[in-house]
Amino acid sequence: SLEDLQREFDDPFSDPVTNTWLALAPDGSAAAYGRVFTNPDPEAELRSELDAEVHPLYAGGEVERHLLDWLEARGSATLRHLAAADSERQPAVLRLICNEDLSERVRRYEQRGFRPVRHFYRMRRDLRQPIPERPLPPGLSFDHYRPENDEPLRLAHNEAFADHWAHDSISANDWQQFVIQPRSFRPDLTRLVMDGAEVAAFSLNRVEPSEANVEGYRPGWISTLGTRRPWRKRGLASALLVESMRLFKAAGLDTAVLGVDSESATGALGLYEGLGFVTFKGISVFYKEVNLNGVRTDNERAEHG
Repeated sequence: SLEDLQREFDDPFSDPVTNTWLALAPDGSAAAYGRVFTNPDPEAELRSELDAEVHPLYAGGEVERHLLDWLEARGSATLRHLAAADSERQPAVLRLICNEDLSERVRRYEQRGFRPVRHFYRMRRDLRQPIPERPLPPGLSFDHYRPENDEPLRLAHNEAFADHWAHDSISANDWQQFVIQPRSFRPDLTRLVMDGAEVAAFSLNRVEPSEANVEGYRPGWISTLGTRRPWRKRGLASALLVESMRLFKAAGLDTAVLGVDSESATGALGLYEGLGFVTFKGISVFYKEVNLNGVRTDNERAEHG
């Protein structure tokens, strides 16, 4: 939503004064937009996230070319600056994300030297179909989100995803800004699995009402599903999925939606398929390595003059 975009605009990984790019059409509307996000202290590789959005009227033309030139130059310069302060930080990569059905955009990224390194799926499940039983193991219980368990939940999230691909831990400030405060986050539909006072697993759920006008159905998002390592292989993820689907249905939603890493080491794809989720969209992550030897590319020379 516009409200969420405005709230998230001040991002600690991206100074909007130096790291945003905008092209305006003659009528003043946006023709293209770009932004560079870089974690200054990553746990994985040095990485600049390149956010590129181009209006269909300008896709594949000079506007998009100038946007991508700028994104690559700015992202590379940022990574070299970080690498200069810590020579052990290697490799350094630029990252772009693209829907797989945008074949022409994918082709243009590959022509620029970006290569697909990971594939993700969007999956959905019709809540009008019967929802199975998946009870929790004895001794564990469901709880809803409440402010007093906010910090234990954040720490559980960081622990649960520590072994996932390209994961960086989320800070307390970012947790509030990007996870808890968005209007779409639904504390009433979010569920935690508790083992006494310990958060063992969780499903952070959200709903964006405006999506129904675009998608033609009323989706509830299982935004983040995680289980801490000591509690894995006990059916907690299945129980959370089923509980989330029941909550969504009771709230008047007709579809459950989630995202999954196609190469997840936890077997998440098979779990979701077993509960009736089907893939409806593919998303590719593209990487391009950055030369850290200090020699500027043609794009960077154009940026800096």
